[in-house]
Amino acid sequence: MPDALAITGLSKRFGGLQAIRDVSMTVAEGTVQAVIGPNGAGKTTLISLLSGRLGADKGEIRLFGTPVHALPQEARVRAGLARSFQITSVFNGMTVRDNLLVATQRALAPGFGLLRDRAEDQEFRDAAARVAERVGIARHLDATAAALPHALRRRLDVGLGIACRPRVLLMDEPLAGMGHEESEEMVELIRSLRSDTTVVLIEHDMEAVFALADRIAVLVQGEVIAAGTVAEIRVDQKVKEAYLGEEET
Repeated sequence: MPDALAITGLSKRFGGLQAIRDVSMTVAEGTVQAVIGPNGAGKTTLISLLSGRLGADKGEIRLFGTPVHALPQEARVRAGLARSFQITSVFNGMTVRDNLLVATQRALAPGFGLLRDRAEDQEFRDAAARVAERVGIARHLDATAAALPHALRRRLDVGLGIACRPRVLLMDEPLAGMGHEESEEMVELIRSLRSDTTVVLIEHDMEAVFALADRIAVLVQGEVIAAGTVAEIRVDQKVKEAYLGEEET
């Protein structure tokens, strides 16, 4: 079986800045692959390259063996590669239900009608309700997204990602801005996703990373300086010098 995600020689330059340099990694199906590194390391740029939000200068991205690096973002979503954002990407003026209806329509019937048509279709409504239940916001379906507390908005953003039925979900700092209890609950939610999707996770909360990740890649100045299991990364001297030591101090 091919890897869920295979990245080979991925590079991106912005003018004189080499943001990503020859990044290669593989992600096994059903695992959580974390990408860590100091601020400015290129982590969000990497996720944007994988999702298609940015185009790479060179390199290949394969989703279960199929090349997707030449596809636009929407086509990658249809192929099974979805993303949740560091800053929530919900529609603030819409209800939770309608946010999820937009996302489920994107997965079940691309190009289908206007929102009022989708809302009348029971298949979409049922799918939206299942996603809301999965991410723990079923009691808030009729609430406006803007009225949700921060932690619930983060859950809605995850819901928008999994509503697209991804085979691989890219998560950009899903714990950002959360308190300890909220972070623990989000960790449990992400852990539960492994039953039917592979996760690529960017996160600064190292406690969460060590609790969730099967493997970790460490990105510094656009390059992967180390990759391995949690135990291997914990004791890697290069990683301690470049990142973990910084976190401890």
